[in-house]
Formats: sequence, C-alpha cells, structure tokens
Amino acid sequence: MTNCEVIKKTPACKEYLARIFKDLTLHIRTVVKERSPNIPRVIYIAGGYYRQSLDVLEGYNVDEKTWSKLDRLTVPRSGLGGAFLKGTFYAVGGRNNSPGNSYDSDWVDKYNPIKDQWRPCNPMSVPRNRVGVAVMDGLLYAVGGSEGSKYHSSVECYDPDADRWTMIKPMHYKRLAVGVAVVNRLLYAIGGYDGIERHRSAECYHPENNEWTMIAPMHVQRSGAGVAGINQYIYVVGGYDGKSQLNSVERYDTEKDIWEFVSPMRVSRSALSVTVLDCKIYAMGGYDGENFLTDVEIYDPSTDSWEDGVPLTSGRSVTPVPFVSNRLVQKDVRY
Repeated sequence: MTNCEVIKKTPACKEYLARIFKDLTLHIRTVVKERSPNIPRVIYIAGGYYRQSLDVLEGYNVDEKTWSKLDRLTVPRSGLGGAFLKGTFYAVGGRNNSPGNSYDSDWVDKYNPIKDQWRPCNPMSVPRNRVGVAVMDGLLYAVGGSEGSKYHSSVECYDPDADRWTMIKPMHYKRLAVGVAVVNRLLYAIGGYDGIERHRSAECYHPENNEWTMIAPMHVQRSGAGVAGINQYIYVVGGYDGKSQLNSVERYDTEKDIWEFVSPMRVSRSALSVTVLDCKIYAMGGYDGENFLTDVEIYDPSTDSWEDGVPLTSGRSVTPVPFVSNRLVQKDVRY
C-alpha cells in the first residue's frame, strides 16, 4: 500500500484502506458499501446421495431460476465438502458408495467454471467423509470428517498456489458432519458427531496463534446441519439430534457469544445444503427421515421468515455446501 502511487496521491484512500486492514486484524466486521455486479449469479451443487453416491454437478442461475447440468465429477461422491476459491470450485473428500465401491476419500478436485472442466489436486493427508470446508485468507480449510469408524478432530489447510496441504492445530472434539463458517477472519466449527454423541458444542479457530477456543454451545445438539454466516451472525439450520431430523434454526452472535432461535423451516431435514446470496439463506435438499428431498426454502433475516424456492431437479442428500459463483457455462440442457 505504501508503494502505490495512486494511494500516495489520495490520502483519504490511504486512510480508508488502513481502517479496513485494522478491522481485519482485530476480527471485527468491516463496514464497506456493497455492490451488485451485473453478471450471472449461480449456485453450484456437486455430488450427494440418493440410493448411492452421485457424480452430478449442477448450476442454478438465481436470476433466471433455471438449472443446468455441468461436467460430472470424476468419481461419484457423497459427504464431500467444497467452496469457491480464486474463481475455482474445489470438491474435497467425501465417500464413494456405489455398486462395486465403498470407500472414504482423500481426493481433491478443482472445477473451472469457464472451461466446464475438472482437474485433480494433491490429496489431503487423510480421507475425510462428511467434512466441513471453508475459505479464509486465501486458504481452504478441511475440518473433521471420518475415515471408516475413525472420527477426526484434525484440521488441515490447502494453499492453492503451492498445491499443498498443511496440518494445523486439531479441534477439541472429534466432529463428523460438522458445520463450518468464517466470520471476520475467524473459522467456526459447530456441532457434529464423534461416534458416540451429537454435539451442542462449538469452537473457533484463530489463525494468528493457531489455537481453537470453545464458544457458547447451541441450544440443541446437531450433526448434519446447514451452516452459513451473514454479517456478525452464524445460522445453523436443521440437522439430526440422534433421534429425529430437525426444522429448528439457531443464530449465533459472534460479538455477544449468544445463541437464539429464529423462525424454523417448514420441512425438517438433515444433510442439507445451505448457502447465502443477497443476504438470504438458501436451504436445499436433504433427508427428512424417510425421503430424500427436492425442497428449497429461502430465509430472509430482515423479516425472520421462510419462503419456498425453485426445487432441485431430483431428491438427494446434499451434505456439501452449495457454491456461489459469478460464472456459469451455458449448456444446451436446461430444465
């Protein structure tokens, strides 16, 4: 910043950027004016489970309300995690549970939305099924998951420039089907299953000192919930409490360390996908205890209300978080 000629000539710009950097360092919410780019907005859903692991990749154009089929995963995978990082979508871990195959995966693949094409990356250090994945500071974090009957508390992060995974400090608890979110440059791991019980507990990772700290527990124990962050809040949607699927939703205030209930979904479900677009939460698919769902519900925090969205093309358990991108390859197949 000190070497930029434009900033040197504009003191107000320098002060503005300095204030943002200070907020980022202190892990507080930076106040910036939001912009709405005039380009397609797309939610991607990869893999999932319906009778067997799926290799499907689909994109939902939010403005046109249409689904498009895209290049299939190289291997069918359920329980994978994923996120967009530097314009590329990464599919991480999961399980191939299809005829003739049954194994948890350490595989990592990346998808180029412009070329509609998958390419392999270096694998993780261990297989991770039903892993939580999030992006922070240009790195991809893989949190918890399982390898067979072994449940992980371990966490590793991926540098896309070096194509390298590095282990970081493990969590306090083992967590399968954990929900993860990043708020103000802090990584949160919420709920999950350790092989014995579902967790109410949640913890927060500080990258500066490579430490996890416990935060206030949820009101309800949950695994397989959808998790998303909006401003200073983290929303935990649905999940499974060990007895039944849930429709309840809890919201965590990262500044006050307090959980509170908000309006529940219409449909109880676990293993759903959750993402945020236009400050609204999209809850997609999942399992209600009897059926795999096509239902999509959209939550508006400003009104604390849910409304129905355009359903998925087929019912499925979609453990990974959907991925929001600004690009979508236009294909002939639309429905």
